[in-house]
Amino acid sequence: MKRDANLILAARMADIEPFHVMDVQDRAHELEAKGRRIIHMEIGQPDFPAPPRVAEAAIEAIRTRRLGYTASIGIPQLRQAISDHYREQLGVAVPPSRIVVTAGASGAFLLTLGALVNPGDEVLLADPSYPCNRHFVRLFEGRPRAIPVDENRHYQLTDSDVRANWTTATRGVIIASPSNPTGSMIPREELRAIIDSVRRAGGFLVVDEIYQGLVYDTEASTVLELATTSSSSTASPSTSA
Repeated sequence: MKRDANLILAARMADIEPFHVMDVQDRAHELEAKGRRIIHMEIGQPDFPAPPRVAEAAIEAIRTRRLGYTASIGIPQLRQAISDHYREQLGVAVPPSRIVVTAGASGAFLLTLGALVNPGDEVLLADPSYPCNRHFVRLFEGRPRAIPVDENRHYQLTDSDVRANWTTATRGVIIASPSNPTGSMIPREELRAIIDSVRRAGGFLVVDEIYQGLVYDTEASTVLELATTSSSSTASPSTSA
């Protein structure tokens, strides 16, 4: 469909910037097509293929199973398997009823923020952080507020940051541990303090755990361990499907 040149976009779209890493990827592919050897570091995806068992299971499903719409919040067996993973690998009980499967973390963010953010609501984020997060907030007429962080804070928001920057307009906080793009993690007790502060303020906390398990000097963990033991139950993990 051809776009009408006279079509006026919604005003909020003026605040939505291009995802520049995709431009870098497109340029890299252009150079590869011309014979250049490119080492891809521009976008977050593995440099290895799907495990053979996964590939074989996908092929078998196509051959033998009826394809079509699934349950809107995910195939029940998959949600049960995710629940089992949290229990067996992370020691946290997350019933399947609390699990929603989406087409990637972006879909999860859009559903989550669509349910939580009202027009004019302020949402605190670290700067630097994943650039799309502020656009997700803006799409729902919210106001992303980026708080500069540096190496002294491991490029993460601290509980002091949250409390110092919380205003009457603030509705919630988005954090990631491990972080994109720095890879740093929020210490356990700091994360617990953030959860409690957000709870006392009556807000929400969304924790992106898409890189959960990519740790080398500690055991993999989840914010849900703390959400069930602190005074808060507002923390919600967002992971890639």
